Order: sequence, then C-alpha cells, then structure tokens
Amino acid sequence: MAVIDADTHVIETEHTWDYLDPAEQPFRPIVVTPKGEGGREFWYIDGKIRGLARQAVTAPDVSTLEEKLGRKMAAPQEAREGENVEVRLTHMDALGVDIQVLWPTLFLERVADRPEAEVAVCKSYNRWLAHIWQQGKGRLRYVCVLPLQTMSEALEQLRFAHAHGAVGVFMRGIENEHLLHDPYFFPLYEEVTHLNMA
Repeated sequence: MAVIDADTHVIETEHTWDYLDPAEQPFRPIVVTPKGEGGREFWYIDGKIRGLARQAVTAPDVSTLEEKLGRKMAAPQEAREGENVEVRLTHMDALGVDIQVLWPTLFLERVADRPEAEVAVCKSYNRWLAHIWQQGKGRLRYVCVLPLQTMSEALEQLRFAHAHGAVGVFMRGIENEHLLHDPYFFPLYEEVTHLNMA
C-alpha cells in the first residue's frame, strides 16, 4: 500500500518566477526586507508586501515541533524550496513516503489585486510546480493556484495543471469577495469534477 503525504508544502523562491513570460516580467515578485521587521524577508507583489519570503518556519520552530510530536520533520532546505528534486525524493524515501502532494506557502493570502498580475503570478507558480512534477517521477503531485479574478484564465490554467501533475485546486474561504458557494465558481467546480480533481 502506498504512503501518501497529502499535506506537504513547497517554499517559493526567486526561481518560482522564472516561468513568467517576457511580457509578464513587470509582475515578477521580488524579495524585500522592510525596516523594523528584524531582517525578515517578504514578497513584494503588485505594489504591496504580500507575505513572508523564504522560510515560513524557522529551524528552531521545526526542532520544537519535532520534540513536541516525537517525529522527525526537518527537510533539507533545497528540498523544501524545490531546488533539488532528487534530495526531496531521497528524504521521502527516508520517511517511508511514496507520494507527496505539494501545497503553496505564499498563496495562503491574496497575492495580487490586479487580474493581470494574478494571472502572471499563478501561471508561473503552476509552471514551476509542473517542472518539479516532471522531475519527480510521478511522486511529487501538487495543488494548483488559479487566477480566480478571471474565470477563463483560471479554467485554462486548471487544465494545464491537471495535464502536468496537479491533483487539486487551492482556494481560500473567501476569494475576491466571493464565498466558495457563490455561483461564480460553478464553472470551475464543474471542470474540477470533470477532471476528477479535489
């Protein structure tokens, strides 16, 4: 029986945005270190600071969790950031995990106000994860992020992601002033059902 870790994360890096089209480069997220934040780094996207960059959980935090839960959780940084898929697969082998489903870290909050910025950032993220999936020999699946302000683009990216290893869609409880039961999302739900995704 396969062991599937259905809730593991990948930490976005500057390389996540290498998949932007040339015309989308003005939307490229950048890392900033605001004054008064103790050196913590954040993503600056679409004119605003959006969320923590790099490591959302520090090494001491992981050590505390390991001690509390009585199990080893630390993964090599290059594995957490998707920079070295072979290292991640080796770590999975050591844990006895056959398949991981990768979830975003940055997208826990809204990443862009303008639809065109959201389209670009989501597309680059999904292409990045598709590349990781391709290297992962079927063992690294993922949950795609969609530009939900623009349903036609969301559906297009959903189909791409499904064809390139995605098994689900990441959505927050409120998306752009729409609750999840809003009929606005029905075309998305129909396509997700058709593609047998979560």
